[in-house]
Amino acid sequence: AAELGDAEAHYLLSLLYRKGEGVEKDEEKEVYHLVEAAIAGHPEARYNLALKEGRYKRFDTAVKHFIIAANLGHDGSIQALK
Repeated sequence: AAELGDAEAHYLLSLLYRKGEGVEKDEEKEVYHLVEAAIAGHPEARYNLALKEGRYKRFDTAVKHFIIAANLGHDGSIQALK
């Protein structure tokens, strides 16, 4: 499904790579699948990208991700922007 661009499939793969469940932990693959899911309109993926950018002190990019996720109706992103 991810090969066909399914946002939820990409998001779920990102979680597997983050946790190392069934696959070896791999942050590069986690981020790749988060980005693919976010581009496809997955609000939770966009929120997770915002958190990751914040951890790396890239606050401008984090805010952009929060805004996009908030516009998609993601409550956590709305709260983060207040």
